[in-house]
Amino acid sequence: MKKLSLILFSLFGLIACNSGSSSSGSGGSTSYPQNPTNTLPSGFECLPSGYPSLNSATNSVKIAYGGNCQVANVSNTSVQATLESMAVALTNSSGGRYCTGTPLSYDETTGVAYVLSAAHCVVGNSKAANQQITAGNIVTFSNNNNYINQTLNAANGSGTTGTITAVYVPNQYCQVPSFWLVDGAYQCSNLPAQNGDFALVKVNIGNGQTLALNSQVQLATSAIQPTYPSYIMALGYGITNTNTSNTNLFYISYEYFATNSYQGNTGETVIMNGYSPYGSNAYYSIICGGDSGGGDFYWANNTWNLIGVHSYGSSKCGEASTSYPYVNPFTPGANDVSADVRPFASQLSNIMAADKVAGGCNSSAASSNNFICADATSN
Repeated sequence: MKKLSLILFSLFGLIACNSGSSSSGSGGSTSYPQNPTNTLPSGFECLPSGYPSLNSATNSVKIAYGGNCQVANVSNTSVQATLESMAVALTNSSGGRYCTGTPLSYDETTGVAYVLSAAHCVVGNSKAANQQITAGNIVTFSNNNNYINQTLNAANGSGTTGTITAVYVPNQYCQVPSFWLVDGAYQCSNLPAQNGDFALVKVNIGNGQTLALNSQVQLATSAIQPTYPSYIMALGYGITNTNTSNTNLFYISYEYFATNSYQGNTGETVIMNGYSPYGSNAYYSIICGGDSGGGDFYWANNTWNLIGVHSYGSSKCGEASTSYPYVNPFTPGANDVSADVRPFASQLSNIMAADKVAGGCNSSAASSNNFICADATSN
């Protein structure tokens, strides 16, 4: 089980690393995006509703993901089943969800499945400055009681349940800075350290259960370059602005704005996203506590290309900002950022191919792909 402080922070405020400088999006434009040029399959486009005033303190906008976008309310049962197969909730021993993930593979014979989530959902023990993370920083197995649940409502660990048996995290996640304590949880001390904020979670699906896996979902490679701007579909179990105890699965369509490299650091890329209602010059946060690790999907070539996982959002989910493409994430109205999966697609695939046993880490696969691994024997 995670440290309680980490779970609570994941529920009520996403990780947000403090960087004082801004960066430009691809193409160098700072203008607000126009109507996205790509389309989504019929039935998968759900947009926010009920916008508040610009920079409103009321925080009442119904996104992240909004009452009108609850997966259980989708009338088309085929679309509903597809959406449910593209997400799982990460839950603790008491059944409370704290993050979201995307199922990537499942072997019915062995019961082994892999889920992609956010690194900050599983990493929390403090470390020294200028040292890379170690297996000891991964706190998932503090009490050997962490799970995934595939369900429309993650209350009390419902639906298909799997036990987390191992976690792989990129070496570079928070490699240089020290963790520092903010709002009860350890975080990276600057924004570039967020690079690689994802975790490959190995799960053992319980006997008599089956994990639904969407064959149209694939890890996007660097060859996938969304048009600018584009629609992205996202999923998450996070809180909404009207229900801070939400456990329902929501989806939403929002805009891909750009891929950004921060502070000139080559390879340290994140995806800028959010929702900009056309004509209002406002950029709305969509990521809230509990959405961390949820997938960002780009529809192309009849495939849901997983291009990123939710990393951090505004200190108040659903707020609007006129600062594009980036403002200090500790400032209300900060924009949303996802970890870019594309540069790591081959490494993630290599690990999944090499580690097919029910428990433990494949140390060779981890080290050869520049990952750290911890398993259920870790405390």
